[in-house]
Amino acid sequence: NREAMADAVAAIMPVLESLSARLESIEAKLGAAKAPEAEPAAAAPAPAASAAPVAGDARGALFAQLGSIDQSSGRTAGLRHVTKDMKSGGATGPVPAAAAASSAAPKPKPKFGAAAKPKTKPPGTCEKRGMRWTVQNYTKADGVITVEGVAIREEVFIADCDDATIVIPDKCKAIAVDGCKKLALVFEGAVSSCEIVNCKRVKMQCKNFVPTVSIDKTDGIIVYLSEEGRKTQIVSSKSSEMNASFPNPTDPDGDMIEVPIPEQFISTITPEGKIHIEVSDLYA
Repeated sequence: NREAMADAVAAIMPVLESLSARLESIEAKLGAAKAPEAEPAAAAPAPAASAAPVAGDARGALFAQLGSIDQSSGRTAGLRHVTKDMKSGGATGPVPAAAAASSAAPKPKPKFGAAAKPKTKPPGTCEKRGMRWTVQNYTKADGVITVEGVAIREEVFIADCDDATIVIPDKCKAIAVDGCKKLALVFEGAVSSCEIVNCKRVKMQCKNFVPTVSIDKTDGIIVYLSEEGRKTQIVSSKSSEMNASFPNPTDPDGDMIEVPIPEQFISTITPEGKIHIEVSDLYA
């Protein structure tokens, strides 16, 4: 029996020596694979000693060899251990300065264009060109503006005056007023007409006679007429708050009366198919 056991041991020893040599070779390869990993954040791989078999245990050596072969095949060679601070859910490190600045900085308020500067009105002018006088851009600060030397064949055009007083001491051909506010106009007379267009709060006085006074697109006007001026025709359209002042024909003292110029009319169709217009009873 002892001889049989000695023979069995002698037969097993070469196998054990071969396995031991292969284990040493595998451990050397694992040590060489671990050497390049020098990053401080990476954790060391599981110790190979746990897979090392006991020298006398052939079956344990076989399982250790299989585990070592799986690691040496390169399947896990490129993997690193993930620490807690590297996980997105557990990241509690400080916010980068650039990101903090961008999130904390208030949004710039939109810049609007600079406030528009008030338009400066050009200075008042009174000049003659050909047969026409042009008077414009005068204000209350300019005082009373007297247009001297107007001939009977010449026209006078008054525009863009604000709270100004214009006096025309001589009789002229015609007068036209456009785009004025709070204008006071005094003139001797006109051969044809005096037109008031696109104005507000105008006072107009004719000392002698003007055949026609035309009022268009004007709000607020008083027409002062003389005794002879009661023959003047007043034509109005698209205007409001119009009044005419003239001497009372029934008053021996000639006191002035003021009456409104109608703004409301009643239109009816006649049997002949025409339009008959009457002033509203409001002005009766």
